Amino acid sequence: MAPHFGVSDPLVYQIGLALKSALENYSTPSRLYVETMANALAVHIIQKYLINKPVIQDYTQGLSRYQLQTVIDYIHAHLSENIGLAELAELVQMSSRYFLKLFKTSTGITPHQFVIRTRVELAKQLLRAGRMSIAEIAHYCGFANQSHLNMHFKRLLGITPKQFQQK
Repeated sequence: MAPHFGVSDPLVYQIGLALKSALENYSTPSRLYVETMANALAVHIIQKYLINKPVIQDYTQGLSRYQLQTVIDYIHAHLSENIGLAELAELVQMSSRYFLKLFKTSTGITPHQFVIRTRVELAKQLLRAGRMSIAEIAHYCGFANQSHLNMHFKRLLGITPKQFQQK
């Protein structure tokens, strides 16, 4: 790598802010989110600042049906846990970076986005059942807290869990 002192890189700055926010705002930040952001930072630095750039293979196909189902089943079984990117990649015996690319090719979204959407879907089912409080649902679905659930629920559905429950 060539030295780049005093160079402003907005993407590095934004990824840094995202990581800082995740670490400050959640008592247990999502390992999957943090690992994905760290991976994105590493890829950006390699692509932008490496002198001898490696030849990176284009991925035209995603995970096999079996691999994708294995990962999805694991996510569903461990939804309340802090799932990591390396953990998911290990299931299908590939590097985190390669897995991330193939998963996104297969599903159209990152593993972190998939986990969040799956958690929100489970929260919707539990809200419809009406047997648990929103805070209990947040914990059961693997969110750091009720606020974390509210943020993702509103971002994906446009309403809060309370508004959804009242419908």
